[in-house]
Amino acid sequence: MSDGQSPEGRPPETSTGSEATADACRNPASALLDDFLSHDHGERIALGDLMGILGDRAFGALLLLLSIPNVLPVPGLSTVTGLPMILIGAQMLMGLDRPWLPRRVAAATVDRDAFLRVVKRAHPTIDRLERHLRPRLPALTDGTAERLLGLAVIVLAAVLALPIVFGNQPPAFAIALIALGLIEKDGAFVAAGLAAGLVAIAIVAAVVLGLGQAAVLMFHKIFG
Repeated sequence: MSDGQSPEGRPPETSTGSEATADACRNPASALLDDFLSHDHGERIALGDLMGILGDRAFGALLLLLSIPNVLPVPGLSTVTGLPMILIGAQMLMGLDRPWLPRRVAAATVDRDAFLRVVKRAHPTIDRLERHLRPRLPALTDGTAERLLGLAVIVLAAVLALPIVFGNQPPAFAIALIALGLIEKDGAFVAAGLAAGLVAIAIVAAVVLGLGQAAVLMFHKIFG
């Protein structure tokens, strides 16, 4: 390699800064989905299996996979995916290095075909988002910031797990943005996720308030 070129025949560090950055930050999230889709799954996918597929990848990867079925969404998955995300947020808040799930939670399963179908649907969108991802605003992704993000994930995942019609998509979208920001160390996406989270909480609060007011009116009509 005396000519200073890579095995592919091009200099390893001589591409333009924008191209190098794009190539560097496009692989992780899309590769995560590719690895998951190419895995030999059983008839049902246990949450513990997700941990095995992800290997030593960090919190963002697992949060992304768990949030996707709620963004699109897949009916019936908000609770089974919301609880693990609450646990993951708690582990981030405690400063753990990698996520883990208790045995009973890890044993929970989801339908393989439905899960794979929704991940395939999300893949093109993740590809498009990756074009805008790059390492920036590190103060929002590292150290203390990551621990504080755990608290945000706990709140959003708790809202997501509530049995509210159309109430799981907004917080799931916010978690997905935060997850992408963690995977790619992109503080701008983390900030966007936090902003989306505030909007999601406001939306769900408005829905809950509206349902409460409707219930009160109905009660008065029936018993008043």
